[in-house]
Amino acid sequence: MTHPGSGPVRSCLSMRWTGKRLSPSTTTVTPVSSSKRSFNTCAHFPKIKIMKRTLSYIVMCLSALPLTAAPGLIGEYFKLEDKLGDEFEVPVDLTPWLVRVDKAVNFSQSKGDFHGSKLADNFMVRWSGAITVPKEGNYLFATSSKDGSRLYLGDKLVVDNWGPHPMKQKSGTVRLKGGSHPVRVIYQNGSKGGACIVKWMAPGGKLEAVPTSVLFHDVAKLKGLAWDEQAFTKAASPDVAPAKPVSGSLPGKYGNFVSTALRVGKDSKGDNVAFRSRVIRLDPQGAVCVAFDADTMRMAAGWTQGGLRLEGLPFTGGHGAFPSHSGAKVFTNQAAPGWADNQGSIAETRMPEDGKYPPLGPLPKTQAHYKGLYVHGEKTVLHYTVGQDQVVELPAFENGLITRTIQGKFSAPAVVVLADEKGAPEIQVVGSQEKPATMDGRIVLKVPAGMAHFKVVYGSGSVPEALEDLTLLMKGGPARWTEAVTTVGEVAKDDGKSAYVLDRLTIPYQNPYGMKMRIGGFDFFSDPSKAAVCTWDGDVWVVSGIDEKLESLIWKRIAAGGHETLGLTIVDDVIYTVADDQITRYHDFNGDGEIDYYENFNNDWELTSGFHAFCFDLQTGPQGDFYFAFGSPVRGGGHSFQRMSRHHGSILRVSKDGSRLDRYATGLRAPNGIGVSPTGQLTSGDNEGTFVPRCPIHWIEPDEFLGVVDSAADYATMRTTPTVGQRRGSRKENLDPSEAPKPLAWLPKNVDNSNGGQVWVTSDKWGPYNGEMLHFSYGQSAIYVVLKEKKGVLMQGGVVKIPVRPTSSAMRGKFNRKDGQLYVAGLKGWQSNAGREGGLDRVRYTGRPVSMPSSLKVRDGGIEIGFTQKLDQELAEDPESFNLSGSDLRWTQSYGTGEFQVGHRASAVPPKGRTKFPVKSSRLLPDGKSVFVEVENLQPVHMMQIDLDLETDEGEEIVTKIWNTIHVAK
Repeated sequence: MTHPGSGPVRSCLSMRWTGKRLSPSTTTVTPVSSSKRSFNTCAHFPKIKIMKRTLSYIVMCLSALPLTAAPGLIGEYFKLEDKLGDEFEVPVDLTPWLVRVDKAVNFSQSKGDFHGSKLADNFMVRWSGAITVPKEGNYLFATSSKDGSRLYLGDKLVVDNWGPHPMKQKSGTVRLKGGSHPVRVIYQNGSKGGACIVKWMAPGGKLEAVPTSVLFHDVAKLKGLAWDEQAFTKAASPDVAPAKPVSGSLPGKYGNFVSTALRVGKDSKGDNVAFRSRVIRLDPQGAVCVAFDADTMRMAAGWTQGGLRLEGLPFTGGHGAFPSHSGAKVFTNQAAPGWADNQGSIAETRMPEDGKYPPLGPLPKTQAHYKGLYVHGEKTVLHYTVGQDQVVELPAFENGLITRTIQGKFSAPAVVVLADEKGAPEIQVVGSQEKPATMDGRIVLKVPAGMAHFKVVYGSGSVPEALEDLTLLMKGGPARWTEAVTTVGEVAKDDGKSAYVLDRLTIPYQNPYGMKMRIGGFDFFSDPSKAAVCTWDGDVWVVSGIDEKLESLIWKRIAAGGHETLGLTIVDDVIYTVADDQITRYHDFNGDGEIDYYENFNNDWELTSGFHAFCFDLQTGPQGDFYFAFGSPVRGGGHSFQRMSRHHGSILRVSKDGSRLDRYATGLRAPNGIGVSPTGQLTSGDNEGTFVPRCPIHWIEPDEFLGVVDSAADYATMRTTPTVGQRRGSRKENLDPSEAPKPLAWLPKNVDNSNGGQVWVTSDKWGPYNGEMLHFSYGQSAIYVVLKEKKGVLMQGGVVKIPVRPTSSAMRGKFNRKDGQLYVAGLKGWQSNAGREGGLDRVRYTGRPVSMPSSLKVRDGGIEIGFTQKLDQELAEDPESFNLSGSDLRWTQSYGTGEFQVGHRASAVPPKGRTKFPVKSSRLLPDGKSVFVEVENLQPVHMMQIDLDLETDEGEEIVTKIWNTIHVAK
């Protein structure tokens, strides 16, 4: 490994770092007071331990330095009152604006003030001190600067790069004896965007920035320099006009990165797509990015001139499109492993069932596996394994070049893929004796066994040789979203009659970060006054102050960059979310209320770029396992599906420790939500479309087929054929109605045209429904009580609506352990009548009597309906208080279905319309709360509607409807 500054000195001594590592940037500075502050070299620079060879060179160098010598150069910064002139020297009567020690003169072009100097234009800098050289010889020195720079050794002008000009490099050669020589650099800048870099090339060496290890200054001289530190401290940095936006930049509002499927471009194999990409911003403007693929551990592409197109969901809307990069690229990597396997092969081992490119799913964990990423300020550190070894990687943009710093301890030799050979730039490696080589049309680098710490540089030019210790970036960084938003909730007024009312937890639609608040999931902490919410746009926020009055709700953004986060749960006060690409476990290491590590808890499923294939909801079962629904990749327009993976259209189960994933049930289309009862019973809904005639409520058993043949585990052996050619193969289209699913209920469009999840009532403070199941409708923004019964092995039943209207749609629900009330969240996308873009509400029980149905049971010749209150006998026994009708559906490969008269399921062309079920009589049962409705010709029906017009024995009206399904009519 090449240590910072060890290049030309290596011939005279070897070094071992035993102190703190240098910063990755050679521009780190330390302001110094002439009278109030002493300089502690041990706090900022490495200690050097002499290992072998002669001490004569060191003695020679040190004897030429003052006894108070310390590393770095003195930097004196001067404001110029007039515009840039021709002065080669700082005016003698000018007092420095700032005095500090600069480790080296290696300052890249600045967008604001000049590297912490609070000077942007019309200023000069004088750097002075000594430079030590290891041996006599010809040394080339160069300055690369925007506007004028000069370099002197003693009184000799070695480099003259003066005058106003854009970034330009000039050089000069001088013969030097081994030892120490006075050095002075003058820099003059006239307009914003200053830059000055001093380089050298020692005999037999390469042109590079002069390292800190050969630069020294006199501490006594430093203390004698007068400047007004107080004035500098109080001064604000100069206002700098914002940089002109670059088309296709990554907007800063998304944080350091955005997770998304990304079309990199075309290569010799086809579309190069990174299905699990992390597009990472490397500059403040977002024009410089890399795309890391968490499936393969490859750096899929890097670019410096924008060109990113964030289109499709959730960015711009629309169906079918997904993000892509269309601009010039610095490098690309084909969709293949980013690290070799344990045999040294970089060949693809994943075998997609359709044989298409790119292959689907993560690499085998024995080869490489994505573990997560760390965020530290503007830096993003990737974490993954290669074989059994832990590796961390920092992508960066240094001196106009994209770099990758890789650090880890390797138990065996490894091979990292750097770029496709075609179109690759020059690639340099700092910190390794290995050189890039070509393998199978790709540029690779061998990594020997043992400790590795090196930097890959894409392009020609110099970058700081200091290698940043990435472990220092893995302990928690500074907070980025320090501004919380306080809102005032809306508590419903007492109308004197309602049993259930809606309180609104006002969400910060207008927030400092410009993010939409489309809530995809939420849960409460052990402190029930706090909850975490995730958004469709990839954020996680924490809201506190949830109490009876909702007078001060404090919203704090804690995480960003998720890939459509539509489910969240909290386990032991740790937040987990599910997004299209992974279950993420979030870690705040330093307690500042923001996430430092985004852990990949599990990402074992095969992912494609399907715009409609969301991962919905996240729940835990009584054994601690995690469950979520993975939709099928619906085509734009809704019919059939795009490329299918082995996991699409499934309820997926992940073990408590995150190590295993399996398919709990299959055959789903777009199930926007699931439910898990306290005993572990799973439920879900689905969205009307191919093989889904209307929205169902599924009562799910392990390995159950839920209706969509294309996503069924056994699609190849079913008599009904899939719609996707990939899975139908050469079979002729066929339909066998006996294979149709039998959900708990089929729901009409006006009841639920697009489902949400389910939740069980776990509170005795929420009226008479403790232990019952609730169902949410995203499409109709509605909440329903589910009335269910078991008939043999089948569950059947229906729903009755709770008369409240959420702020947005109804997708997710949780009961608060403290107040015992139901909280509901949702968002507005398409196919929904939701009011606001997002909402979080409390459905509060007021304590007043609930006058609603509570049970539904099919008996011989009729239906028994239970109620929450005793009924008025006269109306209960009046057949005209009940009106029953229904229709049947057709389960086919088509999108949805018509509605057909009941009793014609065997007919090839059944008559359309609804069937009336005459009520012969009704009888109030002895409990006073149940009524038996005798129905003429009662038979199985897919969608029944029961209209009720009753009163309680206290005179409260019960005017409502039940929508239900009957599989067994006796």
